[in-house]
Amino acid sequence: MHLDDLLAAAAENMTNDLRRRLISHPGELGTAREQIIRDFLTAHLPKRFDVSTGFVFDCNGTISSQLDIVIFDSNVCPRFEIPGGKFLFPCEAVAAVGQVKSSLTSRDAFRSAVDNLVSVKSLDRSANGTAFDSRFNECLSPRENHLHQIFTFIFVCGDALEPDTIAQTILEDAFEIAVEHLPNVTIVLDRYLVTYCCDDGVCPNPMAARGVAIQSSDKPYDVFIRFFLLLGQALNVTRTASLPFWEYLSKYQDIPATVHSSCVDSPPPYLGQRTPRV
Repeated sequence: MHLDDLLAAAAENMTNDLRRRLISHPGELGTAREQIIRDFLTAHLPKRFDVSTGFVFDCNGTISSQLDIVIFDSNVCPRFEIPGGKFLFPCEAVAAVGQVKSSLTSRDAFRSAVDNLVSVKSLDRSANGTAFDSRFNECLSPRENHLHQIFTFIFVCGDALEPDTIAQTILEDAFEIAVEHLPNVTIVLDRYLVTYCCDDGVCPNPMAARGVAIQSSDKPYDVFIRFFLLLGQALNVTRTASLPFWEYLSKYQDIPATVHSSCVDSPPPYLGQRTPRV
């Protein structure tokens, strides 16, 4: 058996596995489907990345809308739990986020999902210029470099608009919101994938896009594997940074302190000079 055949079989098995998990919960929508996809991604993505749900924030105190899927670099990302079992994640350590839709049958529903993703992409990942990716030796500058931006996607499990309608909606949105805030990928499971057309071909980078690209196949698993490969590639190249504690905690640096020291000497001696060494 050739390598191409082995990879095709693995792709089909992976897609069928996800499809079986979703079909086995036909009466459950919303959080159940989101959890199924989170569990699937956790099982198949590199172990460096963890998958959760919650909110993303930046050093200026801006918080995103609630997100169905948050993929973060577990090597550098602290999680902050808030009442209700929800989590907050610093944007510098988040690599990708997604919204899961049981169906997507109106332009308003699509734009609502896009708005949630915009709330993440508009965060300041540079941490006022202090966020630094030690792997690539780069300061994060998301407004200039798409590799410094959080990768965003919309994942539709059921009925959806026709792909041409989604493509036209994205083109219209490009006149209303910053192009770097557009979603990188929209996938309708088993049907099609919407991303962009760049000079080098189909790519998920809206900043280099000259148009919107629609991909489909007579093999349903091709669409999902194409999405999975784009997501995996994005995770591999998206820059992440550990929490810039100095920038986040700057407001706590001037908390008043009461000092206890010798009232005889001025300046007071070092503590080690007051204690006889044994």
